[in-house]
Amino acid sequence: MSNLYDLPDEISVSAEGALRVITLNRPEDMNASTSEMLFSFPKLFQALAADKQARVAILTGAGRAFSAGGDMNHFVKTLEDPEFAAEVQENARRTIHGFIDVPIPIIAAVNGPAVGWGATLATLCDIVLMSENSFIAEPHINIGLVVGDGISVSWPLYMSLLRAKELIFTGERITPQRAVEYGLANRVVAPDALMGEARALAAKMIAQPANALRESKKLMNSYLHRSAASMLDTTLARQLTATLSDEHHAIASEFISNQKRKSQN
Repeated sequence: MSNLYDLPDEISVSAEGALRVITLNRPEDMNASTSEMLFSFPKLFQALAADKQARVAILTGAGRAFSAGGDMNHFVKTLEDPEFAAEVQENARRTIHGFIDVPIPIIAAVNGPAVGWGATLATLCDIVLMSENSFIAEPHINIGLVVGDGISVSWPLYMSLLRAKELIFTGERITPQRAVEYGLANRVVAPDALMGEARALAAKMIAQPANALRESKKLMNSYLHRSAASMLDTTLARQLTATLSDEHHAIASEFISNQKRKSQN
């Protein structure tokens, strides 16, 4: 896969005329983000914003998953290193603001599970197409953490606050059909038609006057800007507190031990 913006190989960006296709490329690990990937997302969004030839982007995952969130090594490091955990929170701030500020529309082609950070990536995109084989979940609470940063910003805008609370408090899986019903996705697409439909939609937007499209996105994302301004500092502070808490450490340590036992069997 190509690497248009000098990013890690696990974040592949290719050019198709005015379209940029961003592929999370760790299929053997369900595209879970390593620490290097997570710290590269601000660079990705800066590069997209600076790319004068780019008009629309598609974000998808390689293999059977969109993104399973953060990978195990990253998870362990945040658990063991408080300074690194604080750096992760500051990077999250830059990433969310960078995502919101990208001037071109981004289409999420959700080809498989989008969990935790993966759910944030999917639902901060401007249009969300979901494969019949996919689902969304925000399971931070299950391991003693508070709601994900981007999800705290976006989900209460997209659906009723009551519905957002239920999904965040339970961490349950959201099927593609329910995601559309709840306002988290635009439509459900057959797996083999997903990228074709995403490209067709991108072509429609590329055909629009470029400045009008960018300014319209900027206006629409003013709602996300206001939400980020009111929510993000508080969310990140409470995330850091939860990351360093005894509750999270106990749950996470047991989870890590179980994963290690499974890998040895």
